[in-house]
Amino acid sequence: MSIQEDPTLPLGEEQMQILQQAPARAGWGGFNLLARVGSGGFGEVYRAWDPSLQREVALKLLLPGAADSEAEYGTILREARALASVRHTNIVSIYGIDRHDGRVGFWTDFVRGKTLSALLGEQGPFGYREASLIGIDVTRALSAVHRAGLLHRDIKPENVMREEGGRILLMDFGLSSLPHHTSRMAGTPNYMAPELFRGEPASVASDIYAVGVLLYFLVTGTQPAKLSGLTRLEAVEACTRRRALTDLRPDLPESFVRVVNRAIDLDPAKRFGSAGEMAEALVEGLGGAALDASPPRVKGRAQLAAGIAIAVVVVAAVIAIATRARQARAVHPATTSKVATGAPAAPTDYESYSQAQALLLKSYKEANVVAAANQFQQILNRNPTFALAAAGLGTAHLILYFFRQDPKLLDAATADVNRALSLDPDCVPADVTLARIAAIQGHTELARDLAQKALTLDPTSADAHRAMADVYKAKGLSADAIGEMKRAIDLAPDDWRFPMTLGSYYASTGRLQDAAEQYKHSAALAEDNKSAYYNLGLVDMRMNRLEDARINITRALQIEPDADAYQELAWLLIAEGKDADAVAADRHAIELAPGSYSVWANLGAALSQTASGDAEALSAYRKALALAEPERQKQPRNAELVASLAYYYARVHDVDRSQTLLRQALALAPENPKVNYFAGETYEILGDRAQAIDFIARSVGPGYSMEEINRDPDLRGLRADPAFQARMRAAQIAAKNAGSAAR
Repeated sequence: MSIQEDPTLPLGEEQMQILQQAPARAGWGGFNLLARVGSGGFGEVYRAWDPSLQREVALKLLLPGAADSEAEYGTILREARALASVRHTNIVSIYGIDRHDGRVGFWTDFVRGKTLSALLGEQGPFGYREASLIGIDVTRALSAVHRAGLLHRDIKPENVMREEGGRILLMDFGLSSLPHHTSRMAGTPNYMAPELFRGEPASVASDIYAVGVLLYFLVTGTQPAKLSGLTRLEAVEACTRRRALTDLRPDLPESFVRVVNRAIDLDPAKRFGSAGEMAEALVEGLGGAALDASPPRVKGRAQLAAGIAIAVVVVAAVIAIATRARQARAVHPATTSKVATGAPAAPTDYESYSQAQALLLKSYKEANVVAAANQFQQILNRNPTFALAAAGLGTAHLILYFFRQDPKLLDAATADVNRALSLDPDCVPADVTLARIAAIQGHTELARDLAQKALTLDPTSADAHRAMADVYKAKGLSADAIGEMKRAIDLAPDDWRFPMTLGSYYASTGRLQDAAEQYKHSAALAEDNKSAYYNLGLVDMRMNRLEDARINITRALQIEPDADAYQELAWLLIAEGKDADAVAADRHAIELAPGSYSVWANLGAALSQTASGDAEALSAYRKALALAEPERQKQPRNAELVASLAYYYARVHDVDRSQTLLRQALALAPENPKVNYFAGETYEILGDRAQAIDFIARSVGPGYSMEEINRDPDLRGLRADPAFQARMRAAQIAAKNAGSAAR
């Protein structure tokens, strides 16, 4: 919180001696001094109580003798007034200035938070996006200062604070016209422009240089050159030998590196012409998003030690739409996030972390996710306080859960992200993953809060918008979910995951052709993405394009054998009357995912179509129940899971339990098309035709097409009922009208 003089100059030593000899104080003027919270070359900072206004303030007392003459005090007073006139949300304003007991003091808000230096020391270097957002706030604040005709002269991590609410604050101007500043070089050597060491005056360009060094430090944990303790000539020479930013962080995007390099150019004339121009360049580097001056974007970095650079987290999950009524598969999330948090990490840890992230970028292949999970675990074995590695492991386990539907993987994912949040309460990847887990489990309010927290920390993150979209989808707000996904795509237009997700949302609202276009786009962005072809095959089936469905599902299986794809192939074979082949396909699915309740249920459905499969079908459904019930205990508000269990219990002739669960599912999600379809099938099995007709009719349009209903072997009897036929005609007309209105 101080201006540090060049240590080769005797004035700094004298000032520190004066300060050390100064007695502890109980009061100054009308203020009660509660605690000394900082000291440096200009004086001391106290947490003080202002009894007249009944509030805490930060009181900065200048060194004794700093303004003995009226002229000196007048100079300080004029600058304090000028600084007090600066109104900016990222600047701590001066409330007043006065002299008492031979000391000049000025007071401001007492800000509770942590400096960027402390945050980086606790958890390690920042990612470029977070550093850019900080830089935007700092340069916009600095622009306001420069417009007032002032300079800061000591921009460094210790003088930028993240308030507890998340706001970035530029602090400690130190009153740059203090008498010793007019004749001595002032500032912190490692952040000083080379021209200052040559004796040139401070300028807008030297402040911009300091911001460039600040950004360099935030993403690397070090400065371009170490200048403390050097003579002036040595410092100038050291500036010419500084280390390139890309040597330390080769992962940084060119746009960010270009901004930093221009800000720290050795020639002041080649730097940004103003702080506002630098702010604009940082905004452009983030995709040109319109950023408010002061959203609480910066992560709270707590309870971790310092480390070297941590890469941007980009994690993906496989997205799959669930179209078959008896499959209680959850939609595969695209849990992605971006954050710049970390812990003490050796270069090998950083490299391993980057490699694991790259694997998760291709998370449409299960082997990649397994390899990423193993790599995250190895990092944590070496470095158990690496919060991002814990968050990455949690995301990998969540993706594997959707591949395998093994409840233990969901437990592991939850434990991993909670571990990450215990290390860093504002770890965005963990917040996003936890939001998705909460949405899956039906805790939509918790999911919304977590997604909103992620958006507050990083409003430009496509992944955070994706998390909020999932919340809207879980709440049945399809239009809002689609809107959030479109924003995610705008932020990351080349990312295969987001058109995949948007396709699944379109499919869930019955916009099948729109869904198909999004899946094709996703496949074009990642040609080895089996999930894009798989989902395209599902949409083809819903539109009754069975030959196209076979081509796309087969393509998915050729890329990588997958339990979901085998299940869909089985349904296609049942539609073609090839029941034995369908059973074989479902058995392949079980080999790949033996812990998945839906694959056992699908095997039961296929076996029930064969001439002698009733006993085996009953056994398969019981296996599905044994696997699904523990899952229901973990997700008691997951309406689709509860509805699928109601169907399974109907299949094993447990009527009471089936009806109880069915009522619960309908109470949890009365408008969910999938839940309504489960209800219609279940009521048909239980012999309640009127209820079956009603709920199947409710599912038509947004959730299910007539082609799907006509292929469902469970509904053969229902389809022959004239009452059902009449209701379906009415439902189709209503669905068509609703779709036209939505467009």
